Amino acid sequence: MTTQYERLKEMSQATRDRTRGGQVVVHTKDIEWEAGPGGHRRRAFISEPDILGSMVQTMAAFLSEMPPGGRSGKHRHFNEAMIFVLKGHGHTVIGDGGNEKRYEWGEGDLVSVPVNEWHQHFNDDPKNPALHLGITNLPLLRAMGLNSLEDAAS
Repeated sequence: MTTQYERLKEMSQATRDRTRGGQVVVHTKDIEWEAGPGGHRRRAFISEPDILGSMVQTMAAFLSEMPPGGRSGKHRHFNEAMIFVLKGHGHTVIGDGGNEKRYEWGEGDLVSVPVNEWHQHFNDDPKNPALHLGITNLPLLRAMGLNSLEDAAS
């Protein structure tokens, strides 16, 4: 009969095996883009343990592209998120119900989204797309049963 302690050791080994099986290098030319929530932008995970079997188990990374003059959907999430602007310029509105604040961003800037605050990203360039790299701790919170993702009513 296997003891609980032996089972914990087996589970630890399974985690180590899973992390060794993920990609070390993700070639972004091979990623699969899809329409983002509401169809306002396109996005692609480049690292996500439950969706892609990524090596990193507690963080996720994604690319997001907004078309010229485009925007994301308004949403909030309990996970932390950092958005690095690879290309373009625009702004992010954070808050709701009269407490909105606008933050300008451009290429090379990092946008840190407050936990569980309503926010929306806008591409202010009428001619060129904006490209972002997002890093979140969603997988960690999901494993702890603490994740929450909510889209605002249209």
